Amino acid sequence: MNKIVVLVIMSLLFSCGKKREIENIFISKDNEYWDYDDTCQSHGIYFRFNEKGDWDKYNRDIFDGFELFNNDGDLISDARTWSIKNDRIFVWNDEDYKIESYSKEKIVLTYYHYKEKDKKCTVTFTKVIDK
Repeated sequence: MNKIVVLVIMSLLFSCGKKREIENIFISKDNEYWDYDDTCQSHGIYFRFNEKGDWDKYNRDIFDGFELFNNDGDLISDARTWSIKNDRIFVWNDEDYKIESYSKEKIVLTYYHYKEKDKKCTVTFTKVIDK
């Protein structure tokens, strides 16, 4: 009986540690941005994922650098949330993305297109450091 309790506790500790490791990869430092590329939608946008579970969107200007771009005229962002679920799912504004791979420099996610259910899309985040 004690062995089962120890195994359950160990698996919970390992799971929490892995989740925290993945979260730390996503969280942007002061001068870091994630360059966003989606095979089904768009690219050329940058994101910062914050420790408190929200995110910000940025444009990058050749002369002015990164500029906050959460709201675009009449298009206003709602609550901008993100989290990690079950160590392999990135939850972004209530949408699930499967975490295919991750490192400190690159994150690869996949999801199925909202209109074409059999179409698998890939999101790649590549770290950019603003010097």
